[in-house]
Amino acid sequence: MNTDINVIWSRGDGEMPERAKRIVEEAQAELLLRSLRLPYEIADLVRYYADKNASTISDYISAIVVEHFKVSN
Repeated sequence: MNTDINVIWSRGDGEMPERAKRIVEEAQAELLLRSLRLPYEIADLVRYYADKNASTISDYISAIVVEHFKVSN
């Protein structure tokens, strides 16, 4: 196992670099999709439509939930 780690940002270093932000956001999105335990095909659809709508996966799922509750009330 390789123990060499490149640290690109640490807390307290100021503003997080764009590359690090993108990596963190993508990891959070994947964790969200996995925590929802969606079938693989549905998770792929969520990724596709979020990308198509130029939004994050989290924002896309939030919009779906909000719309669902608007319709149900």
